Amino acid sequence: MKTIQQVLQANLCTGCGLCVKTSDDMQVDQHGFIRPIHFIDDQISSVCPGRGVRQNNQDNYNLSWGPILSSNVGHATDIEIRRRGSSGGVITALLTHCLEASLVDAVIQVGRSEINPIQTKVRVITCAQDLLHNAGSRYAPSAPLSVLRSIIGNGKTYAFVGKPCDVAALRNLQEKDERLEKQFPYLVSFMCAGVPSQKGTEEILDHLGVSQQELVDFRYRGDGWPGLTNAITKSGDSKNMTYNEAWGRILNRHLQLRCKVCVDGTGESADVVCADAWYESENGYPSFEEKDGRSLILVRTGQGASLLSDAIASGRLSGVEEYNLNNLEKVQPYQYNRKGTLLARQLAMKFFAAPFPHYQGFHLGQLSKKILLKSHIKAFLGTITRKIKGRL
Repeated sequence: MKTIQQVLQANLCTGCGLCVKTSDDMQVDQHGFIRPIHFIDDQISSVCPGRGVRQNNQDNYNLSWGPILSSNVGHATDIEIRRRGSSGGVITALLTHCLEASLVDAVIQVGRSEINPIQTKVRVITCAQDLLHNAGSRYAPSAPLSVLRSIIGNGKTYAFVGKPCDVAALRNLQEKDERLEKQFPYLVSFMCAGVPSQKGTEEILDHLGVSQQELVDFRYRGDGWPGLTNAITKSGDSKNMTYNEAWGRILNRHLQLRCKVCVDGTGESADVVCADAWYESENGYPSFEEKDGRSLILVRTGQGASLLSDAIASGRLSGVEEYNLNNLEKVQPYQYNRKGTLLARQLAMKFFAAPFPHYQGFHLGQLSKKILLKSHIKAFLGTITRKIKGRL
């Protein structure tokens, strides 16, 4: 694949917005995914994550989890940020520090659309108070890079928050254009299990018995940990379901193809990555019992280490302590297996001569040797089955 058009035809678009002039050039398509309606094939789009991703940071590279300088858990000191955040509110606390300490002029992140509560909107935020309104996960298509062309070279600096594929695209672009390295000193990400179609959220509303016409607010998570998926109507009614029901039974059945062949759900190109630092249950799997929020914090670069240290010193973060990476496989088993069995899924796709993104620098061959053979076989046969049934 050499062009954006070929990426779209192969159904490998991530919907990041890198290839458009403005956010208006991105729209939700008939399948419920956000896609470019007008795009530009130029130097910027040459690092389209649908084409592939290159990982150049090899410092302290962990085969499963990428480059890691430190691994910690902690939470936002501010009670409201901790409550509103999806886990412990660490990303919002870090961004608050970036703005209030004048480390950047603005933050680029995604929040809820005022027009349609189940859709997302890219925001360029200059006031720390506005960050809280965008706290919490959005399990919906988003295009945070769609504002990039309008701000390149404007003399301002930004902290960028995005999905792992968004951050990887921006990081690869920084290597082509040194202006962007200075303009985006902080790249922050979160662990991502994939982007569900808007139709997944519509299915949740159907289960809750709420029409989009009635809806005034929709929260995927937050207001607790993991928090409830919550729909609020014009009449003031609140209907909800658990995170396990919303994600485990509905949303994860609506993922876009590119997410099913993703090499990096853990934000390997970011400076700092946060995730749910789930506690283990008695059966050894993650526990989704409601608790006070706690974030996993992976520092990947010196810039990220400096940001975390400053945020702790400023009092923005509390309870920060070292986290044993050996436990991560148990509380993030999906991420561990998805990367480890990628080569098996790629091999299955080759049987159908299906296009596949090009990945470089992720040491997939070495990692695959750590994975049980039965896991590779399961991934291979599962991909074959889904392809035959038209689900890929």
